[in-house]
Amino acid sequence: MQAFLYFDLSSDTSFHKPVVEQVRQRMPAVSVLDLDTRSDELVQHYALRLLRESEKAVVCMKADDSVTEFGSLMPLLEELFEEGKQRLVLLQGQHPRLQRIFAARPQVVFKVVGEEQVVGEVNRFLEV
Repeated sequence: MQAFLYFDLSSDTSFHKPVVEQVRQRMPAVSVLDLDTRSDELVQHYALRLLRESEKAVVCMKADDSVTEFGSLMPLLEELFEEGKQRLVLLQGQHPRLQRIFAARPQVVFKVVGEEQVVGEVNRFLEV
């Protein structure tokens, strides 16, 4: 199974997520889940399970400077730090703290991308 998880950590409250829609349309075989800072415990549990069970996964985080705490998303971040997993982490936007966190973990494939680059990166990594 291949997965695409989209974490919207930004202050944007829009429910319209163009990147998520594009991945769903162009890669129907990929399991897609989107979360935000208001996602409940059940959705976060499902995201963690999806990450653990996927042979390949791309996690895209949309973040801005308004995000200061990761609290409830820490178990998901910790899962991303596991070695030996085929995962790609994309950061959409600029967030110095997240960039430092991932830069300190060379086992994680991490890229900062613009919104227009996400689908191409997902496609290349998952080879759909």
